[in-house]
Amino acid sequence: MTYYKERGISFPDTFVPRSNLEHMKTFDIRDDDIMIMSYPKTGTWWIYQVVKQILASEGIQDEKYLSNLPNHLEFTVPGIGALVELFKTAPSPRVLTTHVPVEFLPSGLLGSKAKIIVMMRNPKDTAVSTFHFYQKVPEMKTPESWDSFVEEFLAGDCPWGPFYDHVLGFWKLKDHHNILFLKYEDMKKDLPAEVRKLSSFLGRPLTEEAVQAVASATQFDSMNKTLVGQKIDLQTRKGVIGDWKNHFSDEQSRAFDDQYRDRLSNTGLEFEFE
Repeated sequence: MTYYKERGISFPDTFVPRSNLEHMKTFDIRDDDIMIMSYPKTGTWWIYQVVKQILASEGIQDEKYLSNLPNHLEFTVPGIGALVELFKTAPSPRVLTTHVPVEFLPSGLLGSKAKIIVMMRNPKDTAVSTFHFYQKVPEMKTPESWDSFVEEFLAGDCPWGPFYDHVLGFWKLKDHHNILFLKYEDMKKDLPAEVRKLSSFLGRPLTEEAVQAVASATQFDSMNKTLVGQKIDLQTRKGVIGDWKNHFSDEQSRAFDDQYRDRLSNTGLEFEFE
């Protein structure tokens, strides 16, 4: 795997060729699109499954060309090609995902009626999940050690850019009428409540029975059991809050805490860590 930088952001060229980023600039957004934005390993696949279940409650099913993987607009998938090109002719409603920072989004997105979901997770658990993901995926650069990875994460030397630059880029848009912010920790603590919030935001309110059915189908533990042995299981691991305690030294935890206070002070954005 080799990486290149665009606007100072590192991208893996096998998955995200420069041409895909160029195509994204002029990607035609439809008013009924559902766009999921997230930093890598913050619950993208999970919220994607919740959205799919909400749509399925209305009888809307995936087309054959859609896989169970999140459909990252910036990706090229072997045997499929550039997803940004594939989705130009996809039927509506399209559920699209991306990890790119806000400055790489299609130019017409914020002026459209498309629903934008921003998924977030605390930085310590995000770092742990990313570290283990890189170890499982041969196409990504394997960290030399946990200690070296922590240093890289703190320095922002990560694919798709520094964590705080990424989340704050979206957080600045929090007052936009078509953006909903969701947090991994809230979903873990009360998934039915987040399903209600999300279905209402999408303009597809569910009965209480349907809410419980969606929540039951997308509980992390139950979904994980069905994925064992499948390629998609690379997308999931423990799915818990606070696993960072099993990895961070006291010094590393303090360094993350210092950066957290420095970057998020007076922004109104906060995360839970346990």
